[in-house]
Formats: sequence, structure tokens, C-alpha cells
Amino acid sequence: MSIGQIIVLAVIVGAFVLFAAVLAWGDYRAQELARRIRDRDRKDAAMAASAMALKKADKSAAVASGTAQARWPQPSDDRLQHVG
Repeated sequence: MSIGQIIVLAVIVGAFVLFAAVLAWGDYRAQELARRIRDRDRKDAAMAASAMALKKADKSAAVASGTAQARWPQPSDDRLQHVG
């Protein structure tokens, strides 16, 4: 094998190695991006679930408060009682 053929072969092999490295780097970046998105979505879902539970608890408290208020006699809300 002549020195020229060795150089050509080294360039070809080097190009394939570089191509494989670029593909591996791109795959790593894509997986990292997917991992970040998945983690952010899980965090958002957890926050939404806790907000929903808090909202439900607030609604239950409001219903209980409304029930307690309904037990007591309420003043009349007749706005026309002072007319004429």
C-alpha cells in the first residue's frame, strides 16, 4: 500500500468517525432536550394537581361556610322597602 493510499484511507475513515461523532452528539442533545421537556411537563402537572387540590379545598371551605351562613336568619334584601 503506498503512502498516498494510506492518506486517502485515513481521510475516509476520519470522515466516518467525525460523522459518527456528530450523530452521537446530536442524539445526546435530542435526548437531553426531551428529558428537560419531560421534567418540565411533570413539574407543571404536579403544580396543576396541587393547585387543583387547593382550589377544591377552597371550594369545600366556601361551601361549608355557605352552609353555616344558610342556617342563620338572613336580613331581607328587599331594596324597595324604603320606597314611597
